[in-house]
Amino acid sequence: MRIETNYFIIESDEEILNINDIINYLETRLEEILNFFEIKSPKKKKIIFWNNLEEYIKHISNYTKYKDGMCADTFDKNINVLSLRETHKTKTHINMTEERFKENIAHEYVHTCQQDLETEESKTNSWFYEALATNLGNSKQFDKLYTFDITREELENFNNIKNNRYEIAYTIGKYMLENYSKEEILEFVKYPQLLNIETEKILENTKKWTKEKLENTK
Repeated sequence: MRIETNYFIIESDEEILNINDIINYLETRLEEILNFFEIKSPKKKKIIFWNNLEEYIKHISNYTKYKDGMCADTFDKNINVLSLRETHKTKTHINMTEERFKENIAHEYVHTCQQDLETEESKTNSWFYEALATNLGNSKQFDKLYTFDITREELENFNNIKNNRYEIAYTIGKYMLENYSKEEILEFVKYPQLLNIETEKILENTKKWTKEKLENTK
């Protein structure tokens, strides 16, 4: 199956019954995401649906070690998505809903927009990718601040955080979006050396900000 729209090229070796719902959902999210990144003429993004978990694991293994729960990526600059049926075979996402599935694709779309803005010398830490994607892509999945206490070293080894790392990323991203201008955040995207200078401050201020926010809601 191959479908081409104004914004996407969709490929799958099986028919996707709810593909129109997925396309419609993504197109309702595009304006907000593209406006944030100030992308006026977006490149068409290829979305590849993987309908076999073992084949998807082989794909992931070309870039990193597969861990249970990995179900979407942009390692090759395409949006690679494990089908919902195959995602249900993982322990982590056995109960994933169709709504969550669509949000994950929007999440990956945010990653590709960030990649489009990066310069050759850009090498952004994973936590920053996820901080933006969980806020701009996952409109319903993450909606609560999370209290945490990690070091900068732990943050910069984001993929090794065992528990609640996406909740941590969402909380940091929420802090940044409320306390930094969009222009400043886009500078961090393009020039991560600026982000590296600011990381310790962002981390510690997020911890304080989160505690104050939660205390004020009691």
